[in-house]
Amino acid sequence: MSSLLKRLEVKRKNEFEGESTAWINRDIVPLPPSRRTWGAWSFVGYWLLTGFNISGWSTASSLLGLGLNVWQAMVSVVIGQLIVACAVVANGFVGAEWHVGFPVYNRFVWGLYGSFFPLLMRILLSIVWYGVQLVFGGMSVKVVIGAIWPSFYTLRNTLPESTGIETNDLIGILIFAALSVPLMLVPPEHFRKPFLIGSIVITITTFSIFVWAVAKEGGGGPLLSHPSKFSGVQPLTGGAKLGWAMAYGVSSTIGSICAGILNQSDYTRFASYPRAQIVSQLVIVPVSSITIALFGVIVTSCAADFYPDEGLLWAPYDLLRAIQTHGGTGARAACFFAGCAFVLSQFGINIAGNAVSGGIDMSGLLPRYINIRRGAYLTAIIGIAICPWKLLTGSSVFLTVLSSFAVFLGPLTGVMVSDYILVRRKMLRLSHLYMPSTRSVYYFAYGVNLRAVISWAFGVWPLMPGFVSSVSASSISVSDGWIHVYDLAWPLGFSISAFVHVILSKAFPPAGLGVVDDDDVFGTFSEKNHSDRASETDLESVSKSITVAYS
Repeated sequence: MSSLLKRLEVKRKNEFEGESTAWINRDIVPLPPSRRTWGAWSFVGYWLLTGFNISGWSTASSLLGLGLNVWQAMVSVVIGQLIVACAVVANGFVGAEWHVGFPVYNRFVWGLYGSFFPLLMRILLSIVWYGVQLVFGGMSVKVVIGAIWPSFYTLRNTLPESTGIETNDLIGILIFAALSVPLMLVPPEHFRKPFLIGSIVITITTFSIFVWAVAKEGGGGPLLSHPSKFSGVQPLTGGAKLGWAMAYGVSSTIGSICAGILNQSDYTRFASYPRAQIVSQLVIVPVSSITIALFGVIVTSCAADFYPDEGLLWAPYDLLRAIQTHGGTGARAACFFAGCAFVLSQFGINIAGNAVSGGIDMSGLLPRYINIRRGAYLTAIIGIAICPWKLLTGSSVFLTVLSSFAVFLGPLTGVMVSDYILVRRKMLRLSHLYMPSTRSVYYFAYGVNLRAVISWAFGVWPLMPGFVSSVSASSISVSDGWIHVYDLAWPLGFSISAFVHVILSKAFPPAGLGVVDDDDVFGTFSEKNHSDRASETDLESVSKSITVAYS
């Protein structure tokens, strides 16, 4: 058994990297300058590719099911995305400035052992979101195949109804999953060019669909003036109900990306300089997300008039199928290329945003045996095993799933941001983040920072009654007050937990505030080379020296 485990250990890539241990490997060590390759435009490409995608297109359209009109839905999206932009930058400071990812970030927030709690939560979300985006990618593959062979749309279903999916949909998903496998071999530091190519292709495609729809309709479509005619939901004309519906829309908008906000340091750690992530993300996050949401809701509105018998086409793959069905040969060609663009976009968001993210986080959970690549494959395997298509049975279910994540992640993000910026004033002792010893300033009490635990609980508990009522299969009655609190899930949970954490940390200051390492132990700020081998630059030397010095 021991020999098998030894063979499963993560191998070092060269002689200057030490053996991986239970707390460190090359994928979670603070990145050296040579691996930090993302400039400001890399973050622009990342957000264009991950923003201009099917889920971004669909989120605003789904808000119409709440009884909002187009412009009310867009106001919710705008407010939500402005909050997202600020949260993304705030939670990305650790990665950009100290070049560590989410697994290590939480070691100084939650404690060396307490960090496993948010880590496991984020891994779960990576798996769920990988599965959701896998479905979207599979539906896009279905459009591509259907454009070549239209009979694929009517392929006989051989699966039982209980599976929740038809044969042609499953084929598309499996093809997309198979094509994703080799893409997981690309290290994150080499994502710049794929981001550039993918962002250009999907931007041109979505803009073309938007221009075509508006030109064909001669305006924005009937949903702008008569939303209830097509959505089947009575419009909210004013008062408290409208306000709370829009608040829920804001929360749902944040909920759709709150998992990405949480582990933003997994990406910003690749920033070539600390400021690379600030202005670029403050601008491109809201601009890209608001633009694609506007495109999606306007095109959905136009399509409601083009194809009144098709229902409300809030997913672009449904729209493309309708275009092909009601169009001619030219429509088939257009749907083929548009489908390919959405497939490419889904590769971008699902590989970089979910598989690789899950891989990074899993490497923090078991660094001796899991690196980014292995973790990405595990994320992919489990992601398809959970049958994610059952999460997407309708717009209201979709919104519920998105918002439910915010209940737990808003408070978690609040604790993280407040700890780094307000409590520690951006000062960290990197070597102690890899030291499983009571002498580490981040060991706290038995490896757990109780301040973080209490702060997170304070942010979560007010949201739980509304959360339970919202997601429960049976009817659970709670007062309107608790439902309204739940409508504010992410921003309220973030604010409460951040406030409580700062108060507790001021009342009971943690050890090590304002302390940094005297030496650049990991070669994080000055590149090490062959001649520096004897100066504790490899992982094995670092881990051994830390253990000896502080045990």
